[in-house]
Amino acid sequence: MLVKQVRAALVIVGSLLFLVGCAVEQDKEEARLIAARVHAELRTGDFGSIYSESAPRFKTVGNELQFVERMKAFQEQFGQLNSASEVSYQARLDSTVGRTTVLVFELTYDRGHARESLVFVRSPEGRMQLWKLDLQPAD
Repeated sequence: MLVKQVRAALVIVGSLLFLVGCAVEQDKEEARLIAARVHAELRTGDFGSIYSESAPRFKTVGNELQFVERMKAFQEQFGQLNSASEVSYQARLDSTVGRTTVLVFELTYDRGHARESLVFVRSPEGRMQLWKLDLQPAD
């Protein structure tokens, strides 16, 4: 009897782990698609789109004009974004927003390098959104 209960519990736990693993992989792929879009918008200087398509929490650090001005200043200092190479990925659990996906990139600009951290969350409607963007000059 005890063996059957242990087996049943292991099957349930295994199934749950499999489902969570599938969801995490889906989150990672969706985050990578959004990161590619963000990098394309950085290249074209479409900073307003980055802001408008981000999660509500992203917008609490300032208004769109402030964000666009900061990004323009960064671009003026470093030049055009030439390449973005993913260096790490993490799935995290945040007590306030739930599961987050973090992608870290090494960025190469005309006049320098930067490390970029992009944090993504799912909206209540299930859409993956940019929650935080952190750019740190490496030079």
